[in-house]
Amino acid sequence: MTKEGTVLDGKYEILTEVGRGGMSIVYLARDNRLNKQWAVKEIKDDGKKSTKTLLKGLEREANILKNVDHPVLPRIVDILNQDGTIYVVMDFIEGTTISDRLKSEGAQPQETVIEWGLQLASALDYLHNMNPPVIYRDMKPSNVMIRPEGGVKLIDFGTAKEYVIENNADTTALGTRGYAAPEQFGDAQGRGIYNTDARTDIYNLGATLYHIVTGKNPCEPPYEIKPIREWNPALSSGLEKILLKCTQANPNDRYQSCAELIYDLEHYNELDDAYRKKNKRKVASFVATTVLMVASAAASLYGYNGLKQIKLDNYNTYIEIGNDYKVQGDYEAAAEQYKAAFELDGRDSEAYEKYIQLHIDASHELHEDGSTPLDLEAGLNVVANRIKSGYDRVDKNDAVLYKLALTYFDELNDYKTAAKYFSMVDTKDGDYGELAEYYGSVALIMSSTDVKTSELMEEVNSFAEYNKTRFTNDDANKFVNYKTIGRIYATYINDNGVAEKAEEIMEQAVEDLEQYTGTAIDTNDYFFAYYDNLSAIYSTIAKDSDDADYYNDMVIESCNEYLNILEIKVEENGEIGIGGDEDNVYNTAYCNKMLQIAAAYKGKGDYSQAVKVYKTIEERLGKNNVLSARVYAEHIDYAYTNIEERQQDPSKWQSLYVDDVNYLISIYDESKDVKDISKNKTWKKRKKTLDSLENGDFVIQEDTENEEQIDDNEQSIVQEGE
Repeated sequence: MTKEGTVLDGKYEILTEVGRGGMSIVYLARDNRLNKQWAVKEIKDDGKKSTKTLLKGLEREANILKNVDHPVLPRIVDILNQDGTIYVVMDFIEGTTISDRLKSEGAQPQETVIEWGLQLASALDYLHNMNPPVIYRDMKPSNVMIRPEGGVKLIDFGTAKEYVIENNADTTALGTRGYAAPEQFGDAQGRGIYNTDARTDIYNLGATLYHIVTGKNPCEPPYEIKPIREWNPALSSGLEKILLKCTQANPNDRYQSCAELIYDLEHYNELDDAYRKKNKRKVASFVATTVLMVASAAASLYGYNGLKQIKLDNYNTYIEIGNDYKVQGDYEAAAEQYKAAFELDGRDSEAYEKYIQLHIDASHELHEDGSTPLDLEAGLNVVANRIKSGYDRVDKNDAVLYKLALTYFDELNDYKTAAKYFSMVDTKDGDYGELAEYYGSVALIMSSTDVKTSELMEEVNSFAEYNKTRFTNDDANKFVNYKTIGRIYATYINDNGVAEKAEEIMEQAVEDLEQYTGTAIDTNDYFFAYYDNLSAIYSTIAKDSDDADYYNDMVIESCNEYLNILEIKVEENGEIGIGGDEDNVYNTAYCNKMLQIAAAYKGKGDYSQAVKVYKTIEERLGKNNVLSARVYAEHIDYAYTNIEERQQDPSKWQSLYVDDVNYLISIYDESKDVKDISKNKTWKKRKKTLDSLENGDFVIQEDTENEEQIDDNEQSIVQEGE
């Protein structure tokens, strides 16, 4: 088991355990370079056969997921091997499984099930079209996570190739009894189990949707999939036909591809018996009125133009209503209106762009429980599916492709998907062609598991110069690009030569933004990002600069600018703030920047100011915040090393630095009831010595020679900071 606080590969800090199985443990971890949370799956190779099998499954899972770029599929971002322990770093997926939802609530609403079905079918279709194709083979409610805002995520890609007959509800080598297709299970010797293809996954999905919409588990009696309306007559006969077709025993009688299934799910109402009867009546009516239509051919042209105008008016009305809902903070209602607009007329980019931006804005607003009003990935998936299907030729709409690509790049750090959509933009497009080429080149490099920094920086520096000269200071694109460029610089700031170029570009970004007079962007959001980057840039330069004091002052200045904007954001949000017990984004941002200021004062040798910063953080966060242990531990360590640098023998401290020791012990006493402080490595490292100092276990030794060398002012360093 890996201890909390352990940092893997210099960047993945283990925060807490979130789950475990027989031979693996899953942790929540924070990427300290990107300030992003990941899940880390740990498994130790103890040499046992069962462990070897699990490692093979884990390796298979990793090899599949590291190449995917679909919003319903989790990403693998790193695979580490440290001292015989394998760590797989992947997307951290919040939520609950559909299996748990079924246990607590029973059958789910039909419309919800259809939406989940579309998302899952889209993911399977993506896997089936990979090269080589991937057959998932274990679709079931417990392998599908429901995101906080309702979207779903498919998990567990470790299905093994070997087949062992197991209990009805147990996962076997190639699926789970009840959900698995007949061809996944051979006879008692296992013959005939390898004939699985895309149609096998279609059966699995059909059985899963059957369970979700009826609440009847196919793993339990009567061990069969009945027409769903036998359980609930109110369900759609169209959906019933779809699920029955999915779960036919003979693969040839099922849907032959997920694309076919997706089409029928999107038009399930048209398969209803009542709908078909209604259409028959419409056909008769059509025949009766054909003569009238021919007779009024001349008027029909005017009528067509009139219908076009009505359609345009309706499109604009949807957008205007969506805008009103957004202003009111009703993101769900706004999303429905924008979606209605592009479903009415998907040739125009405005509704798509507003729909995507709405999901971006919503992802930046937090409720008290940490959830967001809309799920960003689910929203992007809606647009991505329409692009894939080619609705209204949106796959050729450069504005929509660029907006979608940039969102994957900037908001989700999903560079592989971003590169795909950037590559679809027409390079000759006057607005987006050149930008898409720059972003696409950068995205391709960053999507690699082994990023070549020199190659990346060459592209980024070229992009930065292009951005600086190509756009005026009233063009919002300029500042969006600066924000992205700055984030890349900050990520690779420790690499040779990056900091100096980053300093030049980001200082220019601040200067240019101060001249912006437009209304297309909220300048506070961009100043916020620029100062965040600059503080990291200055901190890096200060470490090796001959003018370290100047750069540390610049760190303090940029951090304070950042914190001023953070306070504005907290006030605007209203629901959550800085302080309290939660590790929300505001608390994390505040704590990180304040600790950065403390580090800058330490770099300047200003002990008293650094101590004041620690005290300020402690008062703001309190003792029950999940971040407080880190702050108190750093504070204690700084006070400790301040004495240790002058005298390494703690037994002599009390006689030489009584005020400093008393201060150190007072902070140590305060820290003892801080949440999770006993788990902090730094605090534990100092505990034994501090206990001895506090209890008087050290025999006070006279050291006349050292006492004569101590300046009187040195003994009162702590008093200045109190």
